[in-house]
Amino acid sequence: MPDSEWSTMLAAATGEVLETMFFTSVGGPAAPAEPTAEPRLAVRLSFEGTPSGALALSVSEVTVRALAANFLPSEEDEPPLSQLGGVVCELANMICGSMLTRVKTEEHFRLSSPELVPEGAALLAVPPSQSLAVGEDAADGTIDLWLVLEPHAN
Repeated sequence: MPDSEWSTMLAAATGEVLETMFFTSVGGPAAPAEPTAEPRLAVRLSFEGTPSGALALSVSEVTVRALAANFLPSEEDEPPLSQLGGVVCELANMICGSMLTRVKTEEHFRLSSPELVPEGAALLAVPPSQSLAVGEDAADGTIDLWLVLEPHAN
């Protein structure tokens, strides 16, 4: 499958998850976030099947707070910092699952548990596959996504 199809599936899966589970939208493509611009939370997970690979994402703390406020049942105005990592992990898990359901294969996929990546650590050794604006006119920030497939998958 060409890289452009994977990129399209990744963007569609991200939009679907953000709209249905986080009650926000994707405003379209965005410039990747500058590494030092603001604190970010990052997560990665791998998947096995045909194809196998890894998905990683990075979002600003401000963006995660906006998503978490829509996702978590809370009486508080802002979710506590301790819950933000779990929200980012669940976001990555849902995006990866949604994307893989679009792959035409007879084989089942196995996903690893999403793992938070320490701030400043490299996610994957390539530029982001997608950078998408979250919310109307990027009001809630951006999400950077990386998708790396094992070489035999192309």
